Amino acid sequence: MSSLLSRMRAWGADRLEDLLDVRSKYLATAYGVSVAVHLAILGLLTIAGVLMGREVARTIEASVVDTALPELERIDATELLETDQEATLEPILARSAPRFSPRIVEDIVEPDPELQIDPLSLSPSLLLPASTTLSTRVQLRGDGAEHVEGVEGAVDRLALEILRQLEKGRTLVVWIFDASGSLQSERERLAGHIGRVYENVLGRPEGAAAANGGLLTMVVAFGSGRKAMLEEPTEDTSAIADAVLAVPLDESGEESTFQTVADVARRWGSFSREKQRYRTMAIVVTDEVGDDEEKLEGAIAAARSAEMPVFVLGSSALFGRVEGYMDYTDPKTGRFYRRLPVRQGPESAALEQIRLPFWYGGPQYAELDAGFGPYGLSRLAASTGGIYFITRLGENRPSFNPAGMREYRPDWVSAAQYRAAVSRSPLRSAVLEAARITQQNLPGQPSLTFPAAGTPEFKEAMERNQQIVARVTYTVEEALGPIEAASEYRDRETSRRWQANYDLIRARLLAMKIRCYEFNWACAQMKVNPLTFSNEKSNAWRLEPDPEIHYSRGAQRAGEEARELLERVVTEHRGTPWALLAQRELRDPFGFKWVETYVPPPPPRRDDGGNAARKKARPRGEAPAAPAPKL
Repeated sequence: MSSLLSRMRAWGADRLEDLLDVRSKYLATAYGVSVAVHLAILGLLTIAGVLMGREVARTIEASVVDTALPELERIDATELLETDQEATLEPILARSAPRFSPRIVEDIVEPDPELQIDPLSLSPSLLLPASTTLSTRVQLRGDGAEHVEGVEGAVDRLALEILRQLEKGRTLVVWIFDASGSLQSERERLAGHIGRVYENVLGRPEGAAAANGGLLTMVVAFGSGRKAMLEEPTEDTSAIADAVLAVPLDESGEESTFQTVADVARRWGSFSREKQRYRTMAIVVTDEVGDDEEKLEGAIAAARSAEMPVFVLGSSALFGRVEGYMDYTDPKTGRFYRRLPVRQGPESAALEQIRLPFWYGGPQYAELDAGFGPYGLSRLAASTGGIYFITRLGENRPSFNPAGMREYRPDWVSAAQYRAAVSRSPLRSAVLEAARITQQNLPGQPSLTFPAAGTPEFKEAMERNQQIVARVTYTVEEALGPIEAASEYRDRETSRRWQANYDLIRARLLAMKIRCYEFNWACAQMKVNPLTFSNEKSNAWRLEPDPEIHYSRGAQRAGEEARELLERVVTEHRGTPWALLAQRELRDPFGFKWVETYVPPPPPRRDDGGNAARKKARPRGEAPAAPAPKL
């Protein structure tokens, strides 16, 4: 029995050993497989991580650009108030200054009635130009603006646009003429050219489609109302020329430009003859913005609905200004009028520039060509697939390279879109607010020449001119408030136009603020410690620009910042109106110094026995002078 138990124990031990051996082998295999699987997974994860890291690195490298600029030393506005000198004058005339709200057209679309074609009585005048050769330049339609060499050059381009329209099928061209007096002389000068436009079209192989009624023309005149100058569209070029010459002079001074475009689109936008559909294109000839800009969006909607591109022949807008001026000779009386007001701007939906006169002698640059057409007409052309042809530039105004100005194109979006974009940008909001605050016709430079110190005349002149400077100071500080508050957003702005707007406005406001404080400082010094003449012939004192800023250390830092900003505008925006204005501001230092001088006494008044007064008096019964015409 004992031996049996022993054998059983031995057998059990052997079996247990076999089982343990199998289990150990199984466990070893399992552990090996697990380790291998985990290693494989870790390897895949490592490879994926490396690849993803490279991709992220590539993404970051391609999308993140370091736009940080060297940090300019900023100055708190209150630092300019730090001075050891007693304050001489507090800013005045603050809230009493007139407010000006930038003109932003409302986004209104009205269901205007169709154009009623009145029976026409033909009367003198108005013609559109043309050229004898076609231009081969290519311009993307809808780009909104193109500089051409006078109206003849524009017509040259329009002939090419007519040919392009003919490639799509039968075409109706509607010439829309501004009948105001400001275009009278140009219409007469350009009379007889319009036939050559059609000669150029018909003379080209591509113009074969114009034959047999493939190209028709309508002529419309507008002022306060609208008139069709032909009973129906025609292909008779002599009849077209006669219709243009017959455009009556509109003396109302009102231009319903956008209403006219909308009416033309509704009346002739779907024109057909003998069941054949025509494609319509409109050509507007004008030299002003128009008085119904609130109907801009309605005109765009009507033109788009009719698939009617609108081309405009017009003047360059004024840079950051609404009103321009034009010389005019009345064709009826022959009387010459100088600088009659005409609305020629601005080039943007709202005023984006401050109105701030320069000090010291030299150009004021109050009227600069913007390099683009007025906002409303430019948007009309760009939104309908047309082009605004700049055919007129101001006389004796600096011009700017159109190619270089292209990246400074205004935002030709609807007024609602423009306002929305501005509201989302503290920087753009600050620019418009500063522009609004300064539209007050501020006084220009104060007198810089004063009588001998210590005299009653000196005291009177000093007080009078400090009042002028006080008003300028208050307005400049009020405008500088929102500009300074938006400084942290400067480097986030991506638009070259808005960067230039902000930098120039900030620099000019800082420069003017320093000049105002320096002026008052110099006056206070002369009051406290009057200077005496070293030259016996001297009889007056004159303030001259000085590179040294005396008012305070804060003013010196502000002057350095203003100079750096102006130099940056000149460097980064060469060949633009912004650079030109910055150069003008840099021309004269910001400080002042007293220099003695001699001012000859005024000539004695001559007693002519009242002849001058009698010459000015109007004889009894003579009618008062006629008011200046409205252009």
